[in-house]
Amino acid sequence: MAKPRKPKPEDPKPAHSGAVVRHQKLCLSIDTNLRRIYGYTELEIEVPDIGIVGLHAENLGIESVLVDGEPTDFEYYPRNQSSDIEKRWASAVSSPSSAADVAAAAYVTALETELIPNLLINCCNKMQIEQINTEPNGVQSSAEVKQNVKYVRVNYWVEKMETGIHFEDNVVHTDNQIRRARCWFPCIDDNNQRCCFDLEFTVAHNLVAVSNGSLLYQVLSKYEPPCKTYVYRLDVPVTAQWISLAVGPFEILPDQHNGLISHMCLPPNLPKLRHTVEFFHNAFSEYEQYLDAKFPFGSYNQVFLSPEMAISSSTVGASLCILTSQVLFDEKVIDQTIDTCIKLAFALSRQWFGVYITPEAPNDGMLMDNGGLYEWLLDGLAGFLTDLFIKKFLGNNEARYRRYK
Repeated sequence: MAKPRKPKPEDPKPAHSGAVVRHQKLCLSIDTNLRRIYGYTELEIEVPDIGIVGLHAENLGIESVLVDGEPTDFEYYPRNQSSDIEKRWASAVSSPSSAADVAAAAYVTALETELIPNLLINCCNKMQIEQINTEPNGVQSSAEVKQNVKYVRVNYWVEKMETGIHFEDNVVHTDNQIRRARCWFPCIDDNNQRCCFDLEFTVAHNLVAVSNGSLLYQVLSKYEPPCKTYVYRLDVPVTAQWISLAVGPFEILPDQHNGLISHMCLPPNLPKLRHTVEFFHNAFSEYEQYLDAKFPFGSYNQVFLSPEMAISSSTVGASLCILTSQVLFDEKVIDQTIDTCIKLAFALSRQWFGVYITPEAPNDGMLMDNGGLYEWLLDGLAGFLTDLFIKKFLGNNEARYRRYK
């Protein structure tokens, strides 16, 4: 049997000591009364030679970890940096002029610390090498190395959420702030790690759970009190940052012109929602036609929350956008029409440029850290796509005015 190829010095080293996530499954039960999330995540991972897999997990209660169904050893290091940062500020800031430098240094230090996985899981470190057949003339063909693939399951719960996921009465929703997916499920929260997801969310029977990808089915339990489980599948690889969730007593408005689109809001806003989204299928069709490419995900959902619930005016996830209901308007309001159309059109364009298309590496083509230049590029391409919509449906004058501003 031929020896496996040794990596060359110029071969790029994968992040996190070579661990690669092939697929991730997330099964969670959400209790809005207790403001609690509990369940598990299962990751199909190519384990590196050292046999240790590092995941990101913040403010989570880790109950147990299993590898291929067997309990395993793990180490979890929760991070509580607020007190340390305050102490550094108190000792380092000597004058108002030095405050900015200290703040920048503290911010960079926090970013570097967040790159380090804090949930270390012991996996088998033996490589499984697939034997090859020997040809009749005795010549061996090249060896094929089969990666040491393991199924890692983490049982956990989340309480006292500080960021990443938010509760407000009977409404739950996530945000896509950078490196905050780890605050509601263990993952490799890195731009270099992309995989497909299976998602299952169990909520009260009178609530709707909206997530990424295509809704496969719903299951109503026979237990008391009754619960409903929503099962989604996302077949397009994305980073953990773009996994989103919204739970609430939503009214669902299917788009009358495109079966892939659904709009949702809380019951009082349904009349405004009907009027606001009448145009939306035009933007969807225009983008597909101009790019000569179908929408990259199985469906597209828009969820509108009350302003006091929303963290930002727009939170984009894969095939899902969570917006504030401030953008909704009724037929008596004319001034808000153009602004709302542009905001919804831009949020849709980010599905192509930002979620589906991302930089190969955070610093690819960069002279600065954190991928800022590529974010400018993606934002500019999404803006260009939005500009096409404005010119066609709102007129050249409006497009020129927006450019001027």
